[in-house]
Amino acid sequence: MEARTLTRPATAALATLLRPARVSAVQCRGHKTTTRTKKALNIPPHPDFVPSASLGGGHTILVNPPAAAPSVYHTPFKFLPPTDPRRRANLSSLFNKTTPSNESSSSTSSTSLPPAIKVPARGANPRYHLTKDDVAEIRRLRAEDPVKWSVTALARKFDCSEVFITICTPAPREHKERIAARLEAVKSKWGGIRTRAREDRSRRKEMLFKGEL
Repeated sequence: MEARTLTRPATAALATLLRPARVSAVQCRGHKTTTRTKKALNIPPHPDFVPSASLGGGHTILVNPPAAAPSVYHTPFKFLPPTDPRRRANLSSLFNKTTPSNESSSSTSSTSLPPAIKVPARGANPRYHLTKDDVAEIRRLRAEDPVKWSVTALARKFDCSEVFITICTPAPREHKERIAARLEAVKSKWGGIRTRAREDRSRRKEMLFKGEL
């Protein structure tokens, strides 16, 4: 027992020496590399962006247009030197400007406008083939059995649009109440997520109609 107690520190030290050293794959920046990186990134500004000492200590406006400007008129007239040929070329355009009204009228007259879109309100070939007897028959069928004679079925039977059917005869009150009760039964089975999603959808629709989106 005493021999085991005496040899335990030596065994622990030997196990520590024989344990393989693990090399971390994560690079850690220390105080030696931090200073070196700061010096490498400390790049002085370009001379074009530094105020010239010959202009004095006042404010200096620096103009750095893009290297591939699509037009020479992108350079402001005030920044062109007196010997620049573009300065003389721009004089005629500066002093011969027209008023906004004349400019707009000339631009509209010179440029060709796109053709007007001809969209008839009642389709390409509107038809007025239904008579008063047909409208009375539509109302009778709708009131007799609104489930069988739905809007789609009546529009298919009388060869007209569904909008015309809804204008001719609205659904009976009992039919609307049955549809509302069926919808409420379906909504009662919704969970919290779907209920909130439908509420958010209706709220977004109201905001869209109000112009808030």
